Amino acid sequence: MAFQPPPKSLHQLTGVPFADAKDFAAAAKAKYDAFDRTGTHDPNKCKALLVFPDDSAVFWSSKMAVDADGPAAPGPGRRNGKELDPANGLLKTSYSFPQGGFLPSETIPYIVLPLNAPGGRKPFDPLVAIGDMAIVIFGDKITAAICGDLGPDKKIGEGSIRVHEALMQHGAADPCATRDGNGFCKRIHDASVEEDVLFFVFPGSAFTDADNLTLQDVESRIKERAFGLYNKLRGVGGNA
Repeated sequence: MAFQPPPKSLHQLTGVPFADAKDFAAAAKAKYDAFDRTGTHDPNKCKALLVFPDDSAVFWSSKMAVDADGPAAPGPGRRNGKELDPANGLLKTSYSFPQGGFLPSETIPYIVLPLNAPGGRKPFDPLVAIGDMAIVIFGDKITAAICGDLGPDKKIGEGSIRVHEALMQHGAADPCATRDGNGFCKRIHDASVEEDVLFFVFPGSAFTDADNLTLQDVESRIKERAFGLYNKLRGVGGNA
């Protein structure tokens, strides 16, 4: 049976050829489903893991947890990943800029790719890679992102603080449990958007070192490239 998108997201999915998509990475999907059966308090709820014709996009529908990894964003009062998430946060992301430096969760929209194995160093399938462009949809909200980090091999569906903030609506909680007087995140919520977050990743779409991506221009360039690829998948012109 073909994947049935959530009704609230249909407006953002016009033209997406779900009928032509095929099941993808069956072993990984089985792993996520098996993890859910353990009685975890944070199930993946991975309702589909698909690939579109010509490997133009990889898709999954799942929950979305908060990933706070990375350095503090520029500016006074910002916190790094370890301060935002003392239990699990890291000071680095798997993606790093050509000139050095990592992605701050609070200001850069990135998503997390599951690892291929416990202790592994590669994504769950060779078709997807760190640096690839992505589109994330929840309800009637849409945002562009970069595949910026790697996460546990049994869990799928994580996004940076910036991604969560772009998609907040209709019960999608603030990713930050507390904020300071400037609105900057002090501590993340240990919770997820429970289900029906839609992720599209575009294989082979990463910027190269020669593109000289920087912290200052990364978000605008991610948006331009990711929406261009998404609109190509949908068969429409222009950027969102």
